[in-house]
Amino acid sequence: MNPPAPAEAPDVIVVGAGFAGVAAATALAERGARVMVLETRQRPGGRAYSWTDPATGEIFDNGQHVLASFYDETLRLLTRLGTSEALEADATFRMRFWERGRGEFELRCPDLPSPFHWLAALGGCPRFSAAARVTAVTLHPRAKALLAASNGARGADSAMTVTQFLEHGPGSDDLAAVLGPVALAALNERPEEGSALLFARVLDRLFAAPAAKSGLALPRRGLGDLIHGFEEYVEARGGSVWYRATVLGVRIESGRAVGVSLLGGDRVQAGAVILTVPHERVPWLLRPEFAAPYADIAATPWSPIVSTVHVFDRPILPSRFVGMLGTKTQWAFDRGPSGGGHAVGTVRSAAFHDAEREPGAIAEETTAELREAFAPARAASLIATRVYKERRATMRATPAVQRHRPPASTAVERLFLAGDWTDTGLPPTIESAVLSGHRAAEAAK
Repeated sequence: MNPPAPAEAPDVIVVGAGFAGVAAATALAERGARVMVLETRQRPGGRAYSWTDPATGEIFDNGQHVLASFYDETLRLLTRLGTSEALEADATFRMRFWERGRGEFELRCPDLPSPFHWLAALGGCPRFSAAARVTAVTLHPRAKALLAASNGARGADSAMTVTQFLEHGPGSDDLAAVLGPVALAALNERPEEGSALLFARVLDRLFAAPAAKSGLALPRRGLGDLIHGFEEYVEARGGSVWYRATVLGVRIESGRAVGVSLLGGDRVQAGAVILTVPHERVPWLLRPEFAAPYADIAATPWSPIVSTVHVFDRPILPSRFVGMLGTKTQWAFDRGPSGGGHAVGTVRSAAFHDAEREPGAIAEETTAELREAFAPARAASLIATRVYKERRATMRATPAVQRHRPPASTAVERLFLAGDWTDTGLPPTIESAVLSGHRAAEAAK
């Protein structure tokens, strides 16, 4: 439903209640701004949300969303909302891998000062040859050099792909075998097509983080818990949050955003507007003369993610996170007790082929690969499977796209943009979305 006309126009309207919108709205409310959030869905979270199984009451995410302890902007948001405890993080980075034809190995950071924790992890990884370990030492300096030479995301080296970046130096095949899948997960883009600049930014943040903030993290129950209570946070500070409120356009007068028009004909005045909608929707909300700068980014296609939840009658994984190399299944996560058994989540990033396959075929193939990789799974009984297809998971993260990602400010006065697709310098992740929301809030204050 549409919100009633407020007695006093809000300072800022935030269009969208995904992670970018939640970050922008709560950051503004924290500073004392009166914020109105308008969301066309019936829930917050955008493309990263939880739902409750009506039969069992269990909470499930729309896929497997892995965060990192060095996601400073996300942690800043969770601290603001008081939901930090909803995220369970490893103390230091620890990732076990299973590779078809080779077996298991581990990449693990000891508790050493940066960058020695990563030098020790890479140097001690049994999967790497001696030559690969020497080349691994150059990864962080090369990532920093690429970022500096490219001036963020639009310099002469911006056409480099992840594969081209990883091909440098002796033993590069060994490095690419492990880091290629890491890049695939971080960018949701195949290494041969993914932006080396975005991967360099990931490496830079990963290597620069202290050992105690290098670990990976999962929500303890569901993604929804991370932003639980954001409505109350905004409302307690004089704002409002409205669901089923569809914005049809931004109202612009004399080159300045003055409010929005809603489905049903209502109009809401405001001192500023922040659009946190998907990249393809921005031109829909602006008159043609203002939409033209966003035509290229709006035309950027989506990259899908396909994930599964397998419930076995017992635990089957050797650790909480396992990377799987040489199989269609790329990652497996221990999600704990579920449905009278033990849940394992799996992920396939940039899953263009799988997005069109029958769910049953994907589940069957994944089951076979889990049984191949993990001995306990061979004797385990499979209780249930679910397959989730997010065809619009993230914007493509190719080199060509980076030059089209817009900043928070626009040519329209008091109109701002936020979303994981804006120019954050990061891949399209939850951290990128939250960072964009915080930047938009700063620009709009």
